[in-house]
Amino acid sequence: MFEPIAGHHLFDGDGMVHAVKITNGSASYACRFTKTERLIQEKRLGRPVFPKAIGELHGHSGIARLMLFYARGLCGLVNNQNGVGVANAGLVYFNNRLLAMSEDDLPYQLKITQTGDLQTVGRYDFDGQLKSSMIAHPKLDPVTKELHALSYDVVKKPYLKYFRFSPDGVKSPELEIPLETPTMIHDFAITENFVVIPDQQVVFKLGEMIAGNSPVVFDGEKVSRLGIMPKDATEASEIIWVNSPETFCFHLWNAWESPETEEVVVIGSCMSPADSIFNERDESLRSVLTEIRINLRTREATRRALLEDDVNLEIGMVNRNRLGRKTRFAFLAIADPWPKVSGFAKVDLFTGEIEKYIYGGEKYGGEPFFLPSGSFDGNGGENEDDGYIFSHVHDEEKETSELQIINAVNLKLEATIKLPSRVPYGFHGTFVDSSELVDQSL
Repeated sequence: MFEPIAGHHLFDGDGMVHAVKITNGSASYACRFTKTERLIQEKRLGRPVFPKAIGELHGHSGIARLMLFYARGLCGLVNNQNGVGVANAGLVYFNNRLLAMSEDDLPYQLKITQTGDLQTVGRYDFDGQLKSSMIAHPKLDPVTKELHALSYDVVKKPYLKYFRFSPDGVKSPELEIPLETPTMIHDFAITENFVVIPDQQVVFKLGEMIAGNSPVVFDGEKVSRLGIMPKDATEASEIIWVNSPETFCFHLWNAWESPETEEVVVIGSCMSPADSIFNERDESLRSVLTEIRINLRTREATRRALLEDDVNLEIGMVNRNRLGRKTRFAFLAIADPWPKVSGFAKVDLFTGEIEKYIYGGEKYGGEPFFLPSGSFDGNGGENEDDGYIFSHVHDEEKETSELQIINAVNLKLEATIKLPSRVPYGFHGTFVDSSELVDQSL
């Protein structure tokens, strides 16, 4: 909402949700800032006062900003006791609630009104059950309807915890996952029976600020590994850790079990250099769609690029009705020129074939959201790609925005909804059916 006073990174922006409601062939549009605790206070003061985690907390100036922020708290000018998160990264509709998330805070609950507008209800702690932050990519199992989540801490142990919620929102006991150092874990994966936990080389070292550096650093001495943990695990000793050197996947698109080979297959976009995601103008960044196979018997991992095409593939998804099960197709944004999205790709994960849909001209978009036409039958049928791709697209030349709806089978544009204002390039979204809103919780 406010012009940054120092360094800025796209991860630092205030959360804003854009909603398009489609009813009987007509559409309405709403965009609202999520009224986080920090945004409410900054609006009251008329200026930015909460430090921006990625863009500002570098070196001595970052330490000074932190000290000033906490001094303001001691003087009663700001209140940092009710969270400092921006709720700007992910959305999930779970247990009759729309939740906006970033991994620095609790989720924020939003209400979708009958007209399609959005209202912020407030921070949501699952009726007092959630005491810590939750990462922006919890996983909703399409069969059990359980929501699986991680929470990490950058200051004190335990640095990482796992928990899950039953379909009616009852939280499991937290399982502490021992890590040597606090690790950046933006995403993870689930299979039918397991949780896949990445412990990678981008870590938090707050002491680096004293040396004038960023606290988010690449640790070249650390070996990346993946943990395979039963969903119902009660002890960290049940985790099978497998080394996968030089592997950094900011997003994991899916994972599934391969009983015939005793493997867990993980699909993600592996980035190099690993810390480039924190430098949004790094033109050397490569984001390679990758298959990682983890042998549970030998405890070894193998990795291969799925495409011969040299293309950066980032934000996107598989058919969400098949999450955690073997999937053939992934729909991923083409991040070119980085970090802009010039189109999206439909990738056949079995053959490596890729079909591209390019917006054209000076048009760029966000995450391609795949909405399946049918419900999951548990059999992985032939019509996995039956559905539509929804994508917000902005024309930089004409300064107009629209929602494009593309047939996912043949990648043909089927409908365009002209939007009345600019839609900034964003992160992740979701789809909520009208039948789900009948029981929306307030």
